[in-house]
This record gives sequence, C-alpha cells and structure tokens, in this order.
Amino acid sequence: MSVREERFERGAVRFVGTIPEPVRRRIVGGALPQRDGVLLDSRIAALVAMAARRGRAFDPRVTVEQMRRSYARLNRVCGVRERGAVTTQELNIPTDDGAIAARLYRPASAPSHAPIPLLVFFHGGGFVIGDVPSYDDLARFFAVQGQITIVSVEYRLCPEHPFPRGQEDGIAAFAWVVRNAAVLGADATHIAVGGDSAGGTVAAAISSVAVSRGLQRPAYQFLIYPGVDRRGTYPSHQLSAPGMPFTPATLAWFAAKNSAGLDVDSPLASPLLAPHAEQMPPTYLLAAGFDPLVDEGKAYADHLRAAGVDVVYDLRPALSHAFVNLAGVVPEARRALRDGVRAVAAALRTAA
Repeated sequence: MSVREERFERGAVRFVGTIPEPVRRRIVGGALPQRDGVLLDSRIAALVAMAARRGRAFDPRVTVEQMRRSYARLNRVCGVRERGAVTTQELNIPTDDGAIAARLYRPASAPSHAPIPLLVFFHGGGFVIGDVPSYDDLARFFAVQGQITIVSVEYRLCPEHPFPRGQEDGIAAFAWVVRNAAVLGADATHIAVGGDSAGGTVAAAISSVAVSRGLQRPAYQFLIYPGVDRRGTYPSHQLSAPGMPFTPATLAWFAAKNSAGLDVDSPLASPLLAPHAEQMPPTYLLAAGFDPLVDEGKAYADHLRAAGVDVVYDLRPALSHAFVNLAGVVPEARRALRDGVRAVAAALRTAA
C-alpha cells in the first residue's frame, strides 16, 4: 500500500468514528453482538466489516510476515494520535543473549531537573507480531497523558525466538532500566511495568519472578487484557461473534506460532500460577468485554486481590480485544487508555 493510499484509508476509517450510529449499523450489515446485555461498540464492528469487504478478514492461512505487515498498518491507520510534545531517545539494552533495542519517551513539559515516574512498556501481538515503531503513537500518548517517561521495549518474537526469550528480554530490560534510572531521568523506586495482550504477559511475568531473581519488584503493573494462563481452561476462549477483531480462530493462529518449547505451567507463560501472589505489585487491569482473554484476566485480578494485593479491575464491556490498536477511531478505547495511564501515573507519584 502506498503512502497516499494509506492516508486515504486513515481518513476513511476515522470518518467512521464520526458518522451517526444508524449509519454505522448499516455498515455492519446486521445486529451488533451482545454480551451480558451490552452491545459491542459499533465503531469496532464497522471497522471489522469494512476490513472484510476489502478482503482483509482474518485468514488462518496468513503468514507471519503478512500478519506483521497488517498489524503495523492497523496501528498506523487506526491507532491513537498524540499532539503533545515528546522527546525520544534510542536505547540499547544488554541481555544474556545479545542486545535488544528500546525507545524512551519523555513529555517535553516535564521538568528536566527532576525525576518522574517511568513505565516499562511491552507491545502486544501474541508474541509473534508488533514492534516499537508500530506502537510509537501509543507510547507518545501514554507519556503525555500520564506525564511519565515510557520505555518501549523491542523484545524478541516467536517463531524465530521461542519461549521464554520474549519474557527473558523483558526481565533484562526492566533490570537495566532500574539500574540506569537516574540516567533515564527516573526514580528507581517509581518504575512500573505494563503492556497489552502478550505485552501484558511479559509485564506480569516480570512481576512474578522479580523477587525470586533478586530484582527490585516493580512499583506497579498496568496490564491491558493480558494473557496470564496458557492452560486454556476458560469459557471466554470460545467467545466469538461477527464484529470481533480477535476470536478463537485468531487465538489459535497465535498459539500455533508461539508454542514451541512452551511450558504452560511456568509463571513466565502463566503468571496466574506464580507462587507468592502476595508479593505482586499493585495492579491496574484494563479489560474488554468482547475478548477471549477476559475470563483469565478477571481470574488473575481476583487471585491477586484475594492475596491482599491492591487491584483496580477496569472492565470496558463494550470494547473488544485489540482496542488499543483502534483507539484513534473508537473514543471509548481512547478514554480507557487515558484513564488507565493517568491512574497508574497517579499511583506511582504517591507510592512510598
């Protein structure tokens, strides 16, 4: 797709977010799916319908490279945009197996002489797709809306780098950021981890093993519809309806690509199973009603709360999995991300 074509598509899909509800319903071409008495956001359903008409409906025969290109385009076309000024810095982080890249984002309005809270963020994509460039706009949004520093990490992906490489990269990145907090303009005691979907798995995995590996515990975790239990025992894993961008078929495609060497009982793959839940950091879990992962996210929130961990479980019932990637078109998705990062930032600023 040329730059001109992509610009046209961006304008078209963003127009969908502004047209009247009845028009969006006509684009959908049928009744909106309903769950627990709540309808799927019509903007999400309309975007999925438009993609299908353009021949872009999910096809389980899609290759990894095709999926990566499509995901990058989705973020460019439908992702959130941030107009506030941000300064960036490219980082190089050593691990036990070579170095990985990362990018630091700091709001330009932040005082240069004082440390501010920092969120180490891991993008979503089922451990197979996604990267720092395609999440650039989201990282800028978080930095400005939260008035915090973001370090977005380029952890390595499957199938080229099987489990647990992505999680180990995340652990190394968090440890490096803590060691270099002063240089990065952060207070080492006010560093959180976060991510969406697979990135949420990485963040929760870091929190699960930090103490046992002799690392500082994250001050907070910001998890957006995370995968936290790979045993696959939840009713919502079968949740499917027209208009949902992420379905059991999509889940199965990712599982086929990221399961080599996977130990589903490891806390790196299933943070819900980690021992000593009482040692986990305070948590903000942002969930979506139309999401095959919603049940395991709720189970994780309940598990932490039962162990005495301070948990905010923020369910957005009309949103779907992947709403992070649609927040430039879906106002409720943008509000959810804004509310979440502001709550996390406020908690970091008041942390002891």
